[in-house]
Amino acid sequence: MPLGNIIKLLKEAFQKPPAESVDSSELTETETSQPRESSENTDLTQKQVNETTLTQPYTETRETTQTSLPTILEEQKMINVSMLQDELQNFVSAASDVQGAALVSPDGLALASVLPGGMDEERTAAMSASMLSLGERIGRELARGSIDRIVVEGEKGYGVLVGCGADAVLLVLAGAGVKQGLLFLEVKRVVAKIAPLMA
Repeated sequence: MPLGNIIKLLKEAFQKPPAESVDSSELTETETSQPRESSENTDLTQKQVNETTLTQPYTETRETTQTSLPTILEEQKMINVSMLQDELQNFVSAASDVQGAALVSPDGLALASVLPGGMDEERTAAMSASMLSLGERIGRELARGSIDRIVVEGEKGYGVLVGCGADAVLLVLAGAGVKQGLLFLEVKRVVAKIAPLMA
């Protein structure tokens, strides 16, 4: 092979970059693009997690609001409470020698009351529930059957406790001069008016 051809081939070989050599700038771009992609993926995942945690409490709050609204804003129940109060007020003002009345839950919570001044509503409600529980127990122990009424008689008057449906007890306070027969009749009438409002 002539020497001129060899020199020509060598020149061409030195002028062309090798096929396998990779540009350093390309290499750094490739290397840095991979972590960037993974960091972008991490950011996206983090964003999705944040969005999920942000939307979850809102959804739960909305659900609890939807379930609790019917319980809180039952119009019928609110009307019943005011009607119970009105019935008690009418009973106390219309019946002779009746000084006060309270409608109490079996747990000892006052539902409605018209009591004389100086009487604590919460204490009266708690004592009424205790009196009912004790009276029912005594009735069972003495084999007297179900209790119609519990009467406390003192020198200043009477305290009469009667059941008013399954969810309430009515306490009536009357003066010493009241006729018992008339008092029990009035109590029976007011229970007949109140019991349907408790249903």
